[in-house]
Amino acid sequence: MAKIRFLDAAALLYNYFQPLVVQVSLQSPTSMVVRLSEKESQTSLEVRDIPCRTSLTPTEVFAIIEQIEARIRLDKPELFNRHCVNKARLP
Repeated sequence: MAKIRFLDAAALLYNYFQPLVVQVSLQSPTSMVVRLSEKESQTSLEVRDIPCRTSLTPTEVFAIIEQIEARIRLDKPELFNRHCVNKARLP
């Protein structure tokens, strides 16, 4: 399976979570932190200790997205409700 470099995976996260502002950084060689925020409302969320590596498979990137979305739903559902990709998923 093709591997995705960390910077390319971060770019996928930036694009996926638009229009939210996304900041992605490695905490260690095996974990990362993602900060999501909304400029208009000053609402933000930080998801820490996300398992990752410097090279990821597409399946691993998708698992990271699911983990971030689960935290958004739990801690800041208002962000999830305004997240443009997920508008199609809402009932």
